[in-house]
Amino acid sequence: MVNYLKNKEGAEEIASLITRNGGKAITVQGNIYIKEDCEKLVKTALNHFGKIDICIIGPGANWNPEDLKSLNPEKSLQDIIQEISPIYNLLPMVLKDMEKRKWGRIIGIASNMDILSPAYSYNVAKSGRIEALRLAVKDAWRIGVTVNIIAPGPVDEIPNLEDACAYCSHKKEWLDRKKVTPQDIAEGVAFLCSDSANYTTGCILPYLF
Repeated sequence: MVNYLKNKEGAEEIASLITRNGGKAITVQGNIYIKEDCEKLVKTALNHFGKIDICIIGPGANWNPEDLKSLNPEKSLQDIIQEISPIYNLLPMVLKDMEKRKWGRIIGIASNMDILSPAYSYNVAKSGRIEALRLAVKDAWRIGVTVNIIAPGPVDEIPNLEDACAYCSHKKEWLDRKKVTPQDIAEGVAFLCSDSANYTTGCILPYLF
């Protein structure tokens, strides 16, 4: 299930690519900072697919690069809300379904805290996300669910879907890359979702540049 906030066309392009390659995909609009939208996402997934095996929670904080002396409290607190609220909104619902099968994968995209950004509130928000997920590890493991964290530093942008497919297929663009790309993140996610990672939980997988 491909969730989007505003970019319906981009989400549908991704879903179409998945179906053309033999998978099943639908798109669902929803703001994961809002509890009711998360309920809609989970209900739609269950109605369409019958279960939820994997939940990937993407990054959330805005980029507010103020130093501590110039801090805007309202914006800074919003950064924290946007990093934490998707975890609180989604985990209770998806864990209830995963518990039925004693199997599941939860992966949060955070940040490499060894490579701090110049934005104080961004760093605090990412740290909060990491701890919120780490503290969920033991409870989730009791019902057979792993919780892991992808923690990249700066990530190069892939300009279009055609290039993204070339990276995904490990073509020349992938082999010649000089920095961490979204596909590097995807490779880590794929491993953590695989049977090879059945006993990998509480992992913070860092990416350097």
